[in-house]
Amino acid sequence: MFAEASPDVVAFVAEQREQVTERVRRFSELLPTVMAALKQHAVPAVAVKGAALLQGVWGIEGTRPMADIDLIVPVGQRSQAAAALIAGGLRAIESTDYEDTFLSWGNGDVGRTDGESADHNGRVEVHPGWIEFLHGYTVRGFAVESMPFDHEALTVHVLGHLASTVVRAEVRSVNVVDVWWCARRPIDWQRASQLMALTDPRLTAPGLWMVRQLMPGLLPDAVVSREIARLPRAARHLLGTASPADMLRDPDTRTSFRWRQAFTQSVRERIAVVDQMVWPHGSRSVAAAARRLVGRR
Repeated sequence: MFAEASPDVVAFVAEQREQVTERVRRFSELLPTVMAALKQHAVPAVAVKGAALLQGVWGIEGTRPMADIDLIVPVGQRSQAAAALIAGGLRAIESTDYEDTFLSWGNGDVGRTDGESADHNGRVEVHPGWIEFLHGYTVRGFAVESMPFDHEALTVHVLGHLASTVVRAEVRSVNVVDVWWCARRPIDWQRASQLMALTDPRLTAPGLWMVRQLMPGLLPDAVVSREIARLPRAARHLLGTASPADMLRDPDTRTSFRWRQAFTQSVRERIAVVDQMVWPHGSRSVAAAARRLVGRR
């Protein structure tokens, strides 16, 4: 089928392959430098998502797309982490409630169709604890930095990131493939279940639901059913009638107000959903974010 593709498609795929390989190489070289800078300032850090999956989980070297390096640091050491990375030569470019973003190279602009060329986005994102942004509010997972980050913990985190993209209905195929690669290695599902019990169900059940829909039998059904039962009733109902394809919609049309509200668990979160729908692109200024990163007032 690929042989019958148009020359433009063939060229685009080839270019994408080259960009992913180069991006992985550059991030793989950057990661030890970043970790060393944090260690020098006594800031514990755990690499997650692509940076962790590159280390023996994805079985084909240089093929796992990476948009950035994601790190988790203790909540109380967020400012120290920022200072350490700035001292190590990175530039602070943005800050939100759930992450601080730095740049090692490039200017962070969208430089290609996929927006993640190797030359433009040498990004490092630091998260204060495992925290995921949903529709205007954040939810937390287990305390990543306080326990061994073994394969079970990595798998639960990968499922959690997938779950957050299901709730936001912006799933990429790589989010699902990550779980498949994790499941190819032996997993202690009892330990994984214990970690899930420490995690907001919105960071477990939607991801498990998606994997069960697309790859039946890959995960223990008892684990999936137990986590789905922890979701709000409205969310359980919508997942029961949804299709995985519904999670892949364009960001401008992907979710209804009903969908977003179904996953909320408090009045504050429901208000946040309304705010985000009214002001979907609201953000803090880069200058203010940079001042906050280094502790200025």
